[in-house]
Amino acid sequence: MVANSGPALETREVVCTHCDRPIAIPATAMSVSCRHCHQRVIIEDVKIKSYHAVVRLATAGRVEVGKKAQVVAQLRVNELVVHGKVKGDVVALGLVSISKRASVVGDVSCRALAIESGAELSGFYRVDPSFVPKTAPAAEDDDEFA
Repeated sequence: MVANSGPALETREVVCTHCDRPIAIPATAMSVSCRHCHQRVIIEDVKIKSYHAVVRLATAGRVEVGKKAQVVAQLRVNELVVHGKVKGDVVALGLVSISKRASVVGDVSCRALAIESGAELSGFYRVDPSFVPKTAPAAEDDDEFA
């Protein structure tokens, strides 16, 4: 007889922001170590409400840039919602949503793109429902998320 160890733990699949390989994680996880490259992968959602400048901001969660916020960084996210300003290249494994009066300056690669009338865009945009990044940019510092 096999003992029941309790309810099954819910999991979800995310893509590592370092090696771009899929990993299954607990649904409530905030960060994990990738089982492939052993790097720390931040899972949590991020809301930016003011000026935020870093070399690289990477999360396997959602990043929301507020109306009065400005982000200057290379972004590697699962989903991006922009109400303010973003300056830097964006790689999103899901949706990039840009609201009216928002501004994005930089190249964007994503699976889906939603742009409201009045948004300001400058850069190359690659939208492909089957998009998977070839390689993740190497991070020399641990400036991923502040």
